[in-house]
Amino acid sequence: MAQPLSILIVEDETALAETHAEFIRQRSSRGQVWLAGDLAQARVMIARFRPSLILLDNALPDGNGITLLHELTAAHSPCGVVFTTAASDMDTVAEAVRCGVFDYLIKPVSWSRLEQTLDRYQQRLTMLANPDTASQRQIDEMFNAYARAAGEVPLPAGIDALTLAKVSDLFTDPDARYTAETVAQELKLSRTTARRYLEFAAGQQQICAEIVYGKVGRPQRIYRASSPN
Repeated sequence: MAQPLSILIVEDETALAETHAEFIRQRSSRGQVWLAGDLAQARVMIARFRPSLILLDNALPDGNGITLLHELTAAHSPCGVVFTTAASDMDTVAEAVRCGVFDYLIKPVSWSRLEQTLDRYQQRLTMLANPDTASQRQIDEMFNAYARAAGEVPLPAGIDALTLAKVSDLFTDPDARYTAETVAQELKLSRTTARRYLEFAAGQQQICAEIVYGKVGRPQRIYRASSPN
């Protein structure tokens, strides 16, 4: 039986935090979700609610998330941490890894990538709650989270190669910009299906997702071709 997963989102961009929270709440297997806008609020909420997982931004109004990560590590806190940040410099990445973060997601976060991370962490909680002795296979699954066999990545359920190729073809023009709605119109798909393929492609770094804030309403996700290395 899956262990309940309570999540604290530490993010000072309120609209983005609420968007992440709404996405998580739509997953019925998830538990309570709380929001904190800075380190001070996060410390209070961690002590009060004891979340099982923290989605932690780095650049916060009263300091860096890495500071909170150091505090949790020193206190031997049982809660896991996933960095969700625009900070991609190797010093920050290396320090986060040394402190034992479960995952490191670069903003704007791909929904499919976030869902994979939440699923894997929930699986870890379930495995750790099992009183039986762990097999080598189970231990390998816990520690080799990113291991992949050589060759093509298998497509998950709900993604077929032909439709994925059609979506990818829309981004051969480096100036192309699409939303889930415009891709749905272009390829005669439902908006839900278009979003699923776009998020998968973004999670595989085949395309890039950007968050655009309008004057009113919710942030909009815009998809574009990946920049050449």
